[in-house]
Amino acid sequence: MYGKFPALFSPMKVGKLILKNRIISAPMSAHCLTADGHLTAESIEPYELLAMGGAAVITVGETLVHSQTGNNHGSVPRLDSEGGLRGLYRCSDMIHRYGALASIELLHPGRRADPKYNAEGRAYGPSVGYCHYGDGQHEVTELTESMIDVIVNAYGDAAERAMMAGFDMVMVHAGHGWLLNQFLSPATNQRADRFGGSLENRARISLMAADNIRQKCGRDFVIDFRVSGDDFMEEGATRAEVIEFAKLLARKVDMIHVSAANFNNRRAGIRMFPSTFLPRGCNAFLAEEIKKNVSVPVVAVGGFNDPAHMEEYIAEGRVDAVAMARALIADPFLPEKALMGREDDITHCVRCNNCLSVGYVPYVKYNLGVSHCSVNPWHGLASEYLRHRRPPAIRQRVLVAGGGPAGLQAALGASDRGACVIICEKSGGLGGIPLAAGIPNFKRDIRRFAETLARRVERRGVEIRLNTKVTPKLVREIAPDILIVAIGAKPVELPIPGMDDRRVVQAVSLHTSEKPADGLVVVIGGGLVGMEEAVALAKDGRCVTVIEMTDRIAPDATYLHYLALLAEAEKTPSLKVELNTRCIAVNEDGVVCRDGDGREITYPADLIISAAGMEARRDEAEQFLGSAPRVVMAGDCLGAGQMCEAVLDGYFAGYNAQRL
Repeated sequence: MYGKFPALFSPMKVGKLILKNRIISAPMSAHCLTADGHLTAESIEPYELLAMGGAAVITVGETLVHSQTGNNHGSVPRLDSEGGLRGLYRCSDMIHRYGALASIELLHPGRRADPKYNAEGRAYGPSVGYCHYGDGQHEVTELTESMIDVIVNAYGDAAERAMMAGFDMVMVHAGHGWLLNQFLSPATNQRADRFGGSLENRARISLMAADNIRQKCGRDFVIDFRVSGDDFMEEGATRAEVIEFAKLLARKVDMIHVSAANFNNRRAGIRMFPSTFLPRGCNAFLAEEIKKNVSVPVVAVGGFNDPAHMEEYIAEGRVDAVAMARALIADPFLPEKALMGREDDITHCVRCNNCLSVGYVPYVKYNLGVSHCSVNPWHGLASEYLRHRRPPAIRQRVLVAGGGPAGLQAALGASDRGACVIICEKSGGLGGIPLAAGIPNFKRDIRRFAETLARRVERRGVEIRLNTKVTPKLVREIAPDILIVAIGAKPVELPIPGMDDRRVVQAVSLHTSEKPADGLVVVIGGGLVGMEEAVALAKDGRCVTVIEMTDRIAPDATYLHYLALLAEAEKTPSLKVELNTRCIAVNEDGVVCRDGDGREITYPADLIISAAGMEARRDEAEQFLGSAPRVVMAGDCLGAGQMCEAVLDGYFAGYNAQRL
């Protein structure tokens, strides 16, 4: 009845609601708000797109219940203002059009507020201490019992406004180190009154909030609570305590959504938004334990992106539903594709965390307010996707030179606009560098992405010519209306004596070259690529030394991926990083370096990996200028970058090449 994934697409009852399947869009923040924190048409369109994609519940994330005492970074939706009801109603309407249910996350940041946005410039929490939000360390003012009552009532009022605006349920955020979790966690709650000490006391404010919502919204309005199944930090709420907390909640709420970790730990994001080094569904075991102890539905979240994997968890009764955020950014139509038997066309999230890192204040200096996805060029462009796509007036011929990510995306973009497309690749297969780069286990989703693009191009009817290097002569023979040059970048050749040694391998060729099965490894360059390869080799048991001339590893990594990479390096004893150290030669003894104090050191090596970066093939690309009526350059041949830039640049080079 439900195709390949009968459990995943079976209906689920939550309170009085019926979810059409077991896929939930985890809370994602709204952007492009008014100055008063109200939703605009541009804010709503991403949620409409998610609903169109087939998820059962669409959740508007991070919505403030009491902005006077709890505003974390200014540009956040607010439910303590009636002026926002119009936008909220419009949002729930758009979600309902596609048969999805509308949910909204209720949040008070407590000590994670930025004081400059709060009344009187203060941050409030369960106990005194310091918060690290905003521009530095700030004192925390302990909430009085009367203030706690105000905030509890604010949760109920916020839920009532959401209900009036057509939302089917609310998700109360009681995890991740926000206010309700701060009360639950002994690390941030040292109170001696009825809100501190015992677990029942620390849970009291959450139960009061649930009661207040029930009182104002009625028995049939669905209440979902989001908890961290384990704070994973010293003196935090433990797994056993959260299970007992969940038992208390289950008497008052309709569903429990189980995440993990606590922002009071500065590295919480590694597990909260599971890094590429953690297995898919790494936090689901927390949901499984809670499900054994409660009778209400339990939702798991944490790096899921494969329908077969989700089907297994639900069919075995380990959890009741699965929530995703990044996976639905990568492909909003993941649920619909899985339902229709097109799961091999899903664009899988590669967990680069680019989407999150650009706004990950206070750890990044500026909140850009917009993000890109490394595998979905339409991310952040919901309005254009929903409203403005149109076929061209005439069908033009497009020739794409290069079968890497930028070239494949260019072919798909041009095909989406109705062009007749030919793609030429000088090697024997499509996919480019990601096929090899994705060989390490923690990067396999990158390889899968390249394979998906290649398969998608074939299904679009694009003419594929392998083992064909594009030259100006070939362009003139094919005579396209548009030529898209996507020939990529090449490794930087270090001007160092001895780099022609047989032990030296370029990082981009590492997995396609013969290399010794064991022995010492030296990696020249501690950027993103060098560190990822070093970690992969060290995890395989090799002794690896990374030589980095600056004072920091992986400055080109997104912030959250940098944290994960740093953590992996620190816990891998066979990996050593030498900062402020420059390679000056390669000789028979190994890699000769000069450290920050001017001392010369030789590191023995059986394998030497050059990871000094990439440089654009500009000269090669520019030879095509004038060879077709329109010549467009895309991807790394313009300037070497990361896959995100190549995907975005390549797709729209094809999509926008034809204007009429």
